[in-house]
Amino acid sequence: MNASRFAAAIACAAALAVGLGQPSQAETLTDTLIKTYQMSPQLEASRAQLRGIDEGVAQARSNRRPTLDGTVEGNLSSNDQKVSDGFDLEFGNTFSFQLSSTLLLYDHGQTRAAIESARAQVSAQRQLLRDVEQSVLLDAVAAYMDVRRDLQNLEVAQNNVRVLGEQVRATQDRFDLGEVTRTDVSLSEARLAAAQATEAAVQGSLAVSRENYQAVVGVPANNLQPPPRLPDLPATLADAEAIAMREQPQLNAARFNVTAAEFDVTRARGARGPRISTRGNITVQDQGFDFLGDAAGASSENFSVGGAITGTVPLYQGGELSSLVRQSEAVLAQQRANVQSSARAIRQNVATAWSNLAVFRATIMANREEVRAARIAFEGVREEALLGARTTLDVLDLEQDLRDAEFQLLSSQRDEYVAAYQLLQAMGLLTVEHLNLGIPTYDPDVNFNRVRNAPYSTVEGNILDQLRDRYSK
Repeated sequence: MNASRFAAAIACAAALAVGLGQPSQAETLTDTLIKTYQMSPQLEASRAQLRGIDEGVAQARSNRRPTLDGTVEGNLSSNDQKVSDGFDLEFGNTFSFQLSSTLLLYDHGQTRAAIESARAQVSAQRQLLRDVEQSVLLDAVAAYMDVRRDLQNLEVAQNNVRVLGEQVRATQDRFDLGEVTRTDVSLSEARLAAAQATEAAVQGSLAVSRENYQAVVGVPANNLQPPPRLPDLPATLADAEAIAMREQPQLNAARFNVTAAEFDVTRARGARGPRISTRGNITVQDQGFDFLGDAAGASSENFSVGGAITGTVPLYQGGELSSLVRQSEAVLAQQRANVQSSARAIRQNVATAWSNLAVFRATIMANREEVRAARIAFEGVREEALLGARTTLDVLDLEQDLRDAEFQLLSSQRDEYVAAYQLLQAMGLLTVEHLNLGIPTYDPDVNFNRVRNAPYSTVEGNILDQLRDRYSK
């Protein structure tokens, strides 16, 4: 091997060693939210559901277009006829083809109302998709903070085991010197065993949190970084409630449902009015006859074109039309009540999230003071115990208090962070745009514009069908 190749090999080996020695790539909360938005099967299901609702507009608009039907019919028959010298068998065959078309001219506003109702349902489903997006993003925030909390809890638990291990060794040394009793040694060993059990429990909680993170985000939790500062929030509860009344997707969906129900009432009432349609048809018929023993036979061909305009006025339908009107009016009343109910629930959710956030912030301040005081007390009592002024039990009790305070502080910090995002969700602002994630978002107009005019087929649809068929085998 010449010198240049040897140098290149050394350089590659060094680069590989450095790459293997580097820690896994850091994962920020923004990265987690982006991956969740892009890979969530729950979001994909909601988007597919919205695409299905889009087809309602196409189906309603199709009523304004002509229909075209083709009918083919063939018949074969035989007939025995008595003649002077016996019986003569006659064979007949008939072939016909008919092409017919119908076009609705007027239906007392039913089709227009159906189209507007379908459009309102699409708008409502879009709002529900926004609500699902926010729920998915909130789950990602909670999963991220759960892993972070449990990692910090594990550090506290491991440090606690280390401290208690030193405490056991120190107590055993003092027992060997006759300064403490066997009871003191047993107390230290018991607390160490309890700390080891706590460490195992925390490791189990961390494993559960990691599994939940992967279920929500779609990838394992690796090297999660400290979260960024909390997003900006309204200054007052009244401001938060005002934003929620304007932005909350569940409330907006309920409002669009009212609009759809209003058009459904119009459509039900329109069914009582007249209906005018036109119909045209083209018919081609070929009829032939063959007689047994007669090679000539006979045949005939007919060609006809016809059309008609039909007007229909329902006079009595057994009470069905009146029942449909009453039913649609009841649904409208229900949807209007749902708007009021949703507004109350959303206002309550905002107030609850606001209160929880205030409580957790106050709890953090108290827990920090508790940790500070518990640490000073523990270190002081431990020094006093070395001088014989405190018992081993006093040291162990204060160590337990310090560990509990540290666990509570970590838990309250996690709760405060999640509560802030819960407030954003309650207001309807936990969106990709508001969080400035900087990624393209799902555009529902793409599919809506593709199918709203009820095309016979679409290139995009055919491609999607092919991919679905490929991966479903």
